[in-house]
Amino acid sequence: MASFKQIHKEFVAALLVPSAPIPKGLIAVKKPNITSRFAVYRNNVIVGLIAALKSNFPICFALVGDEFFKALAIDFIRKDPPTSPMLFEYGDEFALFISQYSPADQLPYLADIARLEIMWRNAYHAIDAKPLDITKIQQIDAKKHSNLTFKTHPSAAILTSDWPIYSIWQGHEDNNMLDIDLEVKQSILICRPNVDVLIANIDPAACIFYSAIMNGQSLGSAYEKAIKQDQNFDFNYCFGQLFALGLITDIVVEK
Repeated sequence: MASFKQIHKEFVAALLVPSAPIPKGLIAVKKPNITSRFAVYRNNVIVGLIAALKSNFPICFALVGDEFFKALAIDFIRKDPPTSPMLFEYGDEFALFISQYSPADQLPYLADIARLEIMWRNAYHAIDAKPLDITKIQQIDAKKHSNLTFKTHPSAAILTSDWPIYSIWQGHEDNNMLDIDLEVKQSILICRPNVDVLIANIDPAACIFYSAIMNGQSLGSAYEKAIKQDQNFDFNYCFGQLFALGLITDIVVEK
């Protein structure tokens, strides 16, 4: 007799692959045609998962349209079905799949937009943490400032891209996608210090600075890396933004 694990594996395979045989042991109580009844169930599962991906990746859906997204979603679902009943989490590997999906080659920015949508979702559902008031740093000896490290908000993340992902995101929000220059590279800082998820477009030097801080490097080290990238790096503004955006939750002072 087959184990439950084997039965489950065969059942899932039959749901996702139309050509797969009907799992053994299924019985249609009201109608004798188990094949047609299972086909209806199979279709409902696929339709439901496509709807979940549309909900989780609304900008990707808007960029490619219903027909393309449906084909993309079906191929992804068959390769990487959900492992959790919480479908709002479904699609963590969607961006990677898109990057390897040849029909999407004409939309090379699509994978990064999917990554941004995953980051937005992760930020939205990240655990709460109270942002630190910037006045706390005034209580620390200025001689120690360069050696300070910081704990950053659990929702904070950075995405660097070869494409204008911030402009595409904003264009979708504003319903204006006509004036986007696809030759522009953009990086994004994302966080959710309170209720709303915040997305900021940051320049290369700021990206290096914030990344270093979020990776636990000292303030002095982060500054040196940023100024090496851009001699005009605005330290005061970027440092202030760490607190204005709610990115800092604690300061670690070297003893």
